[in-house]
Amino acid sequence: MMMDITAELKRDNPLCRDIEIEAYANALKAYVEASENIEKNGVICLHPRTGTPFENPYVKIQSQQFKTLSSLKKVKSKRVLARMKTQSKR
Repeated sequence: MMMDITAELKRDNPLCRDIEIEAYANALKAYVEASENIEKNGVICLHPRTGTPFENPYVKIQSQQFKTLSSLKKVKSKRVLARMKTQSKR
């Protein structure tokens, strides 16, 4: 069963505004998705038709989401991140 990241972050951050929790949860989901794509396909990909190398577009997404996550320093996410790691190993 997939963890409800927003609910878990709200549980750990009762004093944070809902918009901060929602923004953090969305950025975290996108960051994880981008990281998984980069891990699977690499930073440099080859164009399927031409074979020309190009930067994986998920690198930019990962970087943008990292900036968002870093800007929301009030949100405590240590427990949620640990749970996400545990779930991804299953």
